[in-house]
Amino acid sequence: MEEQEKFGSINLDVNARLVEINQLITPYQLAYVSPKNDCVLLDRNARYMTKEQQDKLTNNIEHDGFLSQLPFGIKRQDGKYKIISGNHRVKAAIKANLDKILILYGDEKDFDEKRQLAIQLSHNAITGQDDLTILKSLYADLNDLFLKQYSGIDEKLLFECKALDLSTIAENDLELYSLTFMFCEANKERVEHLLDSLEQKVGLDVESTSIVIGDPDWFINIMSKVQKQFKIKNRSTALLKMCEICESALAK
Repeated sequence: MEEQEKFGSINLDVNARLVEINQLITPYQLAYVSPKNDCVLLDRNARYMTKEQQDKLTNNIEHDGFLSQLPFGIKRQDGKYKIISGNHRVKAAIKANLDKILILYGDEKDFDEKRQLAIQLSHNAITGQDDLTILKSLYADLNDLFLKQYSGIDEKLLFECKALDLSTIAENDLELYSLTFMFCEANKERVEHLLDSLEQKVGLDVESTSIVIGDPDWFINIMSKVQKQFKIKNRSTALLKMCEICESALAK
């Protein structure tokens, strides 16, 4: 009984102190809540962890006794918090038997469902792994261009993944490298050599296998012209053709 009264007093003290802080960070707020009783986890979450990762997170939280990163939630009319970022942390906190956790939240009246979804996707895009099928489904639910941009999802890469079929390529036939495009070993070296030549020509000192393009629309437009001119469908092949044209120009 004394132990319960002690924790109750601590919880009241923490929330009382948060009142002053919350006045400074509106429209966001801080709350000291029960992860088990006050938090509601997502039904659909593209972010997933393996059992090993989840267990490791639970162990870390159990060891620390608190969350080092704040989950973000939306306070519902019933007083509970819908966690839209940090579901695995909250789940781990429950498994670690934490009585209270600190969360950052916004009020339901200030965040409509589409904005909540955009925030969820934007936080998921930062780190971790996504179930591609669920991610596409969630992204498709966004009907506002600004919210889609806010989510941080690369729409072209997201939906082109469906068209990428490597089932006919044996693992040992060739090794693929991702530079934005996919290349076999010989073509990778060719592209790297060309990029090095271009960087030297314009006086750049860049160690990575990439080159900065000031106007991506211009680049895409040029690639489209190359695809049309040479009847090329695959973008990686089109980029190799562009490299071939550059090599010819540099050789002059």
